[in-house]
Amino acid sequence: MNDEAGALKAGDGTEGNPADRAAAASYVADLTAELAVLARRHGLDALGYILDMARLEAENATRHIKQPQIR
Repeated sequence: MNDEAGALKAGDGTEGNPADRAAAASYVADLTAELAVLARRHGLDALGYILDMARLEAENATRHIKQPQIR
């Protein structure tokens, strides 16, 4: 596990900080993109698809977290 992943562990008190949540979502998006490529390269197409869906969800979460809340 790299230092960034270790720094973003659940339950460490950072769940409420939008910047930390955005960083975690962005990290998940990057990681799942790489894993999807790896899965497809080895013929694991269904797994690649699922990882791409996870990437899209993480990218969507990143955008929503970074946008200011309109009240």
